[in-house]
Amino acid sequence: MSAAQGERGLLELLDGFIKTKALIGAYKLDLFTRCAEPRPRAQLLAELDLPARSGTILIDACVALGLLDEAGGALSTPPGLAPFLVRGEGRPFRTTTYLLDYYDEVFRALVDFEDLVRSDGATSTFKLRDYFKDDVSEVRSDVAREYSTYMEATMSRIAQVVLAAYPFTRHRRLLDLCGNTGTFCAAVVAATPGLEGAYLDVPACVEIGEAELAARPELAGRVRGIAGDLFTSELPPGYDVITMCRSAMDWGDERMGPIYAKIRAALPPGGAFLIIERMLPEEVLPEALPLYLRSIYFLAKSRTTRYRSPSQHVRLLEGAGFAEIEVIEPPLAPYELFQSMKIIAARRE
Repeated sequence: MSAAQGERGLLELLDGFIKTKALIGAYKLDLFTRCAEPRPRAQLLAELDLPARSGTILIDACVALGLLDEAGGALSTPPGLAPFLVRGEGRPFRTTTYLLDYYDEVFRALVDFEDLVRSDGATSTFKLRDYFKDDVSEVRSDVAREYSTYMEATMSRIAQVVLAAYPFTRHRRLLDLCGNTGTFCAAVVAATPGLEGAYLDVPACVEIGEAELAARPELAGRVRGIAGDLFTSELPPGYDVITMCRSAMDWGDERMGPIYAKIRAALPPGGAFLIIERMLPEEVLPEALPLYLRSIYFLAKSRTTRYRSPSQHVRLLEGAGFAEIEVIEPPLAPYELFQSMKIIAARRE
């Protein structure tokens, strides 16, 4: 790489922050909703009460970025972006729209990034959607519902991939830990004749899940919620497959190691434990860049959240007493925001 190429690459990285701020700023100022119908620039500035100079700077940037179209003297939100950027009552939940507000808060917490790194996240100001509590009964129902809507919207495709990769037909009873409102558990049970299931999560999530399951008579008596705490609740016996989907990353080794041992103790001989998670490659690879960048976001969100490689999970499982461990590469990826997903199946001898 020449010095000129290196400098150009660095400048492109610096521009990335400005692009993101233009997107989030325009969204929060409601430019895209106003431009759901074509608007002349002057009308848009007047409706949003924006100064001519700063408003024009933002509009120009949005047009150049392709976030707004301009034709015939009028601005409009591109049809391909409108489902995500135009606000309104009754619009369907969109994961990307949810993340616009979420990342706005994350970026505020990343302002003092050097302190975040030095303190291992302890100095983070991030408080949005405060889902993790020492006392799980303190998780508010509104926080649980918003978080659950996001999880439910992204879980169905993950469940389809897992079902294509692992034969649940060999099991009779499934226990999904950190199962939120039971979306993953219900999907697996619905697709597997003869399988019964339960999911464990904080009371606020289980309450939402039970109400949703009541509207699915085909699952009556086959799926139930268990309100509890992964770390303090006893795991119910009699489940020959236990799963953790998108949750093992939330805690450090010092906490997950004992949890893996707890899970092994709860399984009958021959029972299986599945970890379903995005996982890092065994060595740093450029194609895994989305995982490394999302790990930066973890510094703002948490003091413990981290992605692991398959071998790191295997070491924890071996330390917990599992001997028969298989890393499964799914036959397809669930969706764009959940690449690099793998399944680790550990069997109790």
